[in-house]
Amino acid sequence: MKRKIIKIDEEKCNGCGLCIPNCPEGALQIIDGKVRLVSDLYCDGLGACIGHCPVDAISIEEREAEVYDERKVMANIVRQGKNVIKAHLKHLKGHNQIKYLNEALDYLKENSIIV
Repeated sequence: MKRKIIKIDEEKCNGCGLCIPNCPEGALQIIDGKVRLVSDLYCDGLGACIGHCPVDAISIEEREAEVYDERKVMANIVRQGKNVIKAHLKHLKGHNQIKYLNEALDYLKENSIIV
């Protein structure tokens, strides 16, 4: 499937990790001293991480990528606590991602997680 997803310029990335806390979906990790996109499944392509990169190493591109999976993202996010859950829901709502927002809320309800 072709969709928007982040791209990290390895030459520019200094591995500072400032983008990582701004990706509650869990799509980014520092590996071998550089920030890496660890799974297309977790990147929603909305770019919340972009503005936190001090060296402008992150951009959005349109390319073939695995389909974003809100349920897998939520399984990752709930382990991070209620504040991260709230931030993720606000992020989805702010970007008018109603389909994903409803999937996230359904996941919370199905798993008896109250926020």
